[in-house]
Amino acid sequence: MPFPSNNNTDINSELFANFVADAEFAAYETSLARAMTTVYDVPFNSGKVVQVPVWASISADIIDDESVATAKTTNTTAPTITLKEHVVYNQITDMLRDSSYGDVMAQLADQSGRAIGESLDTMCWGTFGSFSSDLGSTSTELTANLILQAAATLRARKLTGPFFAVVHPAQAYNIKKQLTYVAQTNVPALSGVGEGVLSAFYLGSIANVNIMESPLVGAVTTGGATAYRAGVFAPSAIGLAQRGGLDLNTLYLPAARATDMVLKAVAGAAVVQSTHGVAITAEGVIN
Repeated sequence: MPFPSNNNTDINSELFANFVADAEFAAYETSLARAMTTVYDVPFNSGKVVQVPVWASISADIIDDESVATAKTTNTTAPTITLKEHVVYNQITDMLRDSSYGDVMAQLADQSGRAIGESLDTMCWGTFGSFSSDLGSTSTELTANLILQAAATLRARKLTGPFFAVVHPAQAYNIKKQLTYVAQTNVPALSGVGEGVLSAFYLGSIANVNIMESPLVGAVTTGGATAYRAGVFAPSAIGLAQRGGLDLNTLYLPAARATDMVLKAVAGAAVVQSTHGVAITAEGVIN
């Protein structure tokens, strides 16, 4: 008697109908970077390296009557973004699938999607070291003054905002302490921002810089001391290129009585305008 065909569509299609949609929703909800950078949709069959044209700035002439304007020399640069695969591999046994009280596939979709989202953020925050300016040091605490300096630096470069700051929670502790005066007794919050931190645990906005916390901000270790490299930037500073959405591949393994599931996103990130961001190096000690 012939053995039945291991056709994934016939055997397991009901398991995967909503997996990709659920995972993609979780990925995009988890990822901060997609809302804070410039996202480029990359078409299929267009290579692994994306060139992003960036125009140089020009200035207008102030002309008296009957004077002739000067033709501007315009120029573009082409920073590149290299695409990489962000992969989550799961193997689900039939026993686990059929014995679990909860919906194994829905839970895996959520977990896998969140992992992809975190991978995108880690990749984007890892570009802060390529900004043209770097404030602070490994022994410096993060303060509101450093945020103000970064914002002033960007505005001096003719950028109007809004700007984003992404800082590690260990760095954020000190700026929260500064804004709320929690180190003192019976002293009110320093500002409306401090009141917001106390009531909502949200760092808020300083000088039109929206400050976000992310544990995925990269560490800088020097001489045994751990610090983190945060970033204050305009969305035009970082390019996030992605080809398509999330892709799912499955394979049923009869001998293992299990299904291999591989969820993948193809994306890359790079600084495309280095002067549109300022890195802030600050210590990560909570004290």
